[in-house]
Amino acid sequence: MPNDSDSDSDRDRVRAEAIVESIRAAPMPVVNTRYLANEHAVPLDEMAERLEAMAEAGTLECHEIEGWNRLWWLSLESDFGE
Repeated sequence: MPNDSDSDSDRDRVRAEAIVESIRAAPMPVVNTRYLANEHAVPLDEMAERLEAMAEAGTLECHEIEGWNRLWWLSLESDFGE
């Protein structure tokens, strides 16, 4: 019988490190939510929530375009902090 921690781990199955690596490997240094959702085969809304959490933590920066899409890139602290 699954417990709540299983649900939490499924929801956060895309690790921050994998997202950071996807952005670093992308053809452009700025990506949109759909690009990352496709890269990690997760629903768009799930990826959006994950990216928003990473932005709140200071790992990513974002810019909203006309209220319907966001562009994401690595924050300077994240990119040069390693």
